[in-house]
Amino acid sequence: MPVPTDPRTPQQRLADQLTAVRKKLTGPSLSRQERAEIADRIYRLEQEAARIDA
Repeated sequence: MPVPTDPRTPQQRLADQLTAVRKKLTGPSLSRQERAEIADRIYRLEQEAARIDA
């Protein structure tokens, strides 16, 4: 069975993930813990993006 390939570059995948997680952060009725987890995810994605761009 062939493995599907993603035509996006790593930078594009990270940008898409950041967009999605930032949108989720602005969602209604998130608990403080959920907001903290999302903020941590954003931080990790930004750090990964910086490593790729370097």
